[in-house]
Amino acid sequence: MAQSISLDQSIYTGQSAFALLQQQSEKSILVKFVAPHCGGCTTLNPILEQLVREQSGLLHLVEIDITEDPDLAMELDVRSVPTVALFKQQHELGRLVGLQPKKHYVNLVQQIG
Repeated sequence: MAQSISLDQSIYTGQSAFALLQQQSEKSILVKFVAPHCGGCTTLNPILEQLVREQSGLLHLVEIDITEDPDLAMELDVRSVPTVALFKQQHELGRLVGLQPKKHYVNLVQQIG
């Protein structure tokens, strides 16, 4: 039986959630790649969570710890954290590497509009 995920949420964690959202959701997916040692990743949390809320249900946020899901990080060529990538199903629409000013994340997310 195929695994499913609740599409009603806005924030998810892990590679399996990301894969299921790519298959089952029409919404864009903002993926934040993090690691436990990354201070900038923690700084980024409220910025991205606010952006997701402001998008009024048009966007999912998935956090992927590259130490727990290293194969996905390699597959998507994630070389440092934080890295934030915007996907529409299987297609990457854009990416930001390192901690950036908020306006850069806003500009990235505006690609879905």
